[in-house]
Amino acid sequence: MDLLVAEPLAPQIASSPSARRHLARIFTLEALGGVGGNLLMFGIFFYMQKRFGWGARRNLLLASAQGVTYIIGALSINPLSLRIPRRTLLLFLHAVMAAIVFVGAVVPNPILIVVLVLTYPLFSGAQWPLLESLIAIGASPHQVSRRISVYNIVWSGAGAITIALCGIVITHFPPGIFFATSAAHIAAVVLLMRFHFPEHRAAAHPDPEPELLAMRTLAMRLSRIALPATFAVIYSLGALMPTLPVIQSANPEIRTLLASVWMISRWFCFILLGVTAWWHTRPRALLFAAMVLLAGFLCITLIPSTTSMVLWQIALGVAMALIYSASLYFGMVLSDGSTAQNAYHEALIGLGCVLGPGSGALAQAFFPANTHASVTAVGTILWLSVLAAIFISLKSRPSPIASRHKPV
Repeated sequence: MDLLVAEPLAPQIASSPSARRHLARIFTLEALGGVGGNLLMFGIFFYMQKRFGWGARRNLLLASAQGVTYIIGALSINPLSLRIPRRTLLLFLHAVMAAIVFVGAVVPNPILIVVLVLTYPLFSGAQWPLLESLIAIGASPHQVSRRISVYNIVWSGAGAITIALCGIVITHFPPGIFFATSAAHIAAVVLLMRFHFPEHRAAAHPDPEPELLAMRTLAMRLSRIALPATFAVIYSLGALMPTLPVIQSANPEIRTLLASVWMISRWFCFILLGVTAWWHTRPRALLFAAMVLLAGFLCITLIPSTTSMVLWQIALGVAMALIYSASLYFGMVLSDGSTAQNAYHEALIGLGCVLGPGSGALAQAFFPANTHASVTAVGTILWLSVLAAIFISLKSRPSPIASRHKPV
């Protein structure tokens, strides 16, 4: 049977002007939230290294602690969203984040900044499930795929530009990363005060055929096994990169640009994933992506070569884009875009932030100032993730229909 019979292709996006305006507002909010999220959860490590002389161990501990508060924020938002309108919640979250970050800009005390930087993810982690749920309103699986593509392009593009320019700001005006973040959240508050958003309503779609359902389920399992590993890599690299010889030998103004090549690669891959659908019916591509995560992380941190760092960052960006897109897409399709599923997606991101930097920091406790020890510890987490993905892949064997049917 043709899978397209079970789930006919819908238009790529709702054609009504109100639907387009709704999505445009969500994507604008997403970009504004992405500025702060990247500056305060990635660029902050370069700031702490330059402003207070922090090394790998302190940065790793900070990243791991941020992961804990991020998980709490992500998991706490679904019960609230059942009682409070999403617009009200988003208004509150952005207002609080703007205030938190502004304090860090005007009071550059290291202890206070650590407290603020640990508080920020509590609210940042809560905003994303709401936005992700809002883009899925009334959408078919095909529409969800297209909307997620735009969503991923927006947040990853905002992040890549933000981090690439972050080095210039930190070099010439360190408090600027706090002022820029606060300004972004204030702009989000203004946008939310001017517009209203419809609440979630699930669209009725025919149930997929059993073969397609099995494929989607396997893809979600594999992607959500690999998702914590993805962010273990991201936040471990964020904490370690300022201390790597390749980065330290570069001009201070381009250090964050050199460290953000994977973000640029990920952005381009998000575009490719948005205009193709081959990955919808090839879940085991996620197993290969998990292996690339492990190899890329080890090569970037252990090989003292600028060329190797750039090339492996490109490979990392591709793997990260596939894993992230799959986790978000299959989670939404299998749950009609529920806030709860999106909260789990974000909580797994926080888990990766805890496990990766946390294991790296623990290694530093036993082997002070030994970057290789931290790399080995994080690499062990990634290897366990690959083994788990192999196990799940071998245990689940959906019919090989990818060659016989078009993906949907």
